[in-house]
Amino acid sequence: MGEHQGNLFEPQFNRSVKVQSTDHRITSHAGVIMLRDAEHRLGLFDAIAKDVRDPRREDRIRYRIDELIRERVFAMALGCSAQDDVDRLAHDPAFRVAVWNRTGDAVADERLASQPTQSRLIGILTGQAGNLEAVRNGLAQSVQRHVIASGGRRVKQATVDIDSFPIEVHGKQHGAGYNGYYKKTVYHPLVASLSVRGDYDSTHQGNRLGNGFIHAALRQGQVHTADGMKRFVDKTDDHAHSIAQHVDYRLDAGYTIGSVMDELNSKNRRFVGRLKSNTKLDALAAEHIHRAPGRPPQNGYEYTVELGNYQADSWKHAQRLILVVVDQPDPTTGQLNLMPRWFFLVTNWDEESRDADTLLAHYRKRGTFEDRLGEFNESIGVHLSSQGFKANEATMLLALLAFNLNTICRNELEEAVGGGWDMRRFVGSVLKVGGRMVKHSRRLVLRIAESAEPLWSRLISRIENWESSTVQANVPCGFTPPPRHAHLREVLRQ
Repeated sequence: MGEHQGNLFEPQFNRSVKVQSTDHRITSHAGVIMLRDAEHRLGLFDAIAKDVRDPRREDRIRYRIDELIRERVFAMALGCSAQDDVDRLAHDPAFRVAVWNRTGDAVADERLASQPTQSRLIGILTGQAGNLEAVRNGLAQSVQRHVIASGGRRVKQATVDIDSFPIEVHGKQHGAGYNGYYKKTVYHPLVASLSVRGDYDSTHQGNRLGNGFIHAALRQGQVHTADGMKRFVDKTDDHAHSIAQHVDYRLDAGYTIGSVMDELNSKNRRFVGRLKSNTKLDALAAEHIHRAPGRPPQNGYEYTVELGNYQADSWKHAQRLILVVVDQPDPTTGQLNLMPRWFFLVTNWDEESRDADTLLAHYRKRGTFEDRLGEFNESIGVHLSSQGFKANEATMLLALLAFNLNTICRNELEEAVGGGWDMRRFVGSVLKVGGRMVKHSRRLVLRIAESAEPLWSRLISRIENWESSTVQANVPCGFTPPPRHAHLREVLRQ
């Protein structure tokens, strides 16, 4: 590369400042190199690509499946969720180096796949039997490989949270529909997340290990909250036990239905979930809802009551029922409500194993999982703009993979430096870092901004401690130019 510089403009506020364009290898996404090193050590995308059937002729393949997946996932991880963003990132030198599954200093000058080629990737993932499942299984693989890399074996205990969330769409996407609960046109996917010891953000050493989405399924926008749950739980359980020896479940009120609880009971899995109120339950609770005489405590209070076994008409088995009464001031006015609020928990834990207060504390930790769903929407911001349902599901799964990869690196950083790092802060401080790529002695040197060096050093030291046996990638030595596009071959033949 030369040293060409062109004047762009001179700011009016300070005549001593001049803005110029340059042909130097400048990047604003240097952190993608960090993501690639983490992904390479886990061997994640190579493992997914091995299970993807590629219908293309081998002699006409310019971009391999793992490279196409890597390009799209890394773009999403950096907050570039729209498919059109890949055309801009394809010229970024750090992005080029990170995406190519080839070595040598020439990778910085090789253009990446364009937006139409990325569209063909979605076509491959949805057009061949089993390809979409390979990407879906990659969610659990990302968490599993991180666990093995960090400790060499499955963790003893983990908790699975299952929930749904809306993805708003604008257009005529197949399967999207108006949802009265969310009051917008949406898809309504199911997601399952695993957290070690039930706490996504515990400060205990090692508790951030093994956190992430392990299963997901896109659903139509108008389906009931619990639609397809039995099959979803069955697949989730298989994934969860590849990561943890013992698994328990937390369920929101929409999923504490007979078929789901029966499925978990048949698998001998422990669960706790919130139960929707009804007149029968409120009658059972009435005698236990009271306010003690005298002035209530300034911060209010709450208490739990064991209500014994309860069986709804649609349940095959009776389950333990717990009443939770909350009498706390309104956070905006500071005034107590006219009457205490209450809700119900249902569980198959016995009292000797976990008392009511312990179960309540455990259940409330699912709030952190719901925060993670919010983080996913804010930091990745998946856009499902394809008309086909399967194409949109493929895009969603790739976005969840991007979030998992970011979560792995973010959690490692939290273990290294302490404190809480929301995803936006992690992406802005660690991944979106300025740098300059230069060639030196037949090698590429990436010079990053000085402000990022302390965080990078701490994170790299954590990643380098992963077990090397988990590296599955088979990267050739030296750079081999990829074949040109098929139409160019035909022109040359003629």
